[in-house]
Amino acid sequence: MSAWSDLSLPHNLRERLVAEARAAPDIEICGFLARGDDGLIRHIITNRSERLADRFDMDPAEQIAAFRCMRERRARLIAIYHSHPIGEAVPSRHDIRGHSYPQAAALIIAPRALSGPGLRAWRLDDAGAKELELTWHTGAWHDARDAD
Repeated sequence: MSAWSDLSLPHNLRERLVAEARAAPDIEICGFLARGDDGLIRHIITNRSERLADRFDMDPAEQIAAFRCMRERRARLIAIYHSHPIGEAVPSRHDIRGHSYPQAAALIIAPRALSGPGLRAWRLDDAGAKELELTWHTGAWHDARDAD
């Protein structure tokens, strides 16, 4: 699977991300998805932005801990996820400019999207945004916090 041709994730992860975004209607939730020897791992990262409803700024210490965990588990970052509490699952200019890991897809959750899917994947780089095909399967995943 090429990181830029598609992204395939478990159905129950989709359900969890959408439920968590709905449960936080005034905050952009955020985190990392990594794939390694022990499967798909989700790293929840605290949003420390001063504008929680329309920006995310990941806690630096939690990011470092997540990358340390990925390295220990021989996992690689495949996606950075965040929610848009209001609006569509389309990257903003801020999202495009702030995407620091171009090798990872941007997964945007929009629990109140008026048009199209409420969860979409994007390639973000200096050229802008390109939507990726997002498919769902019955595989497993786990939270990094549960695996420690």
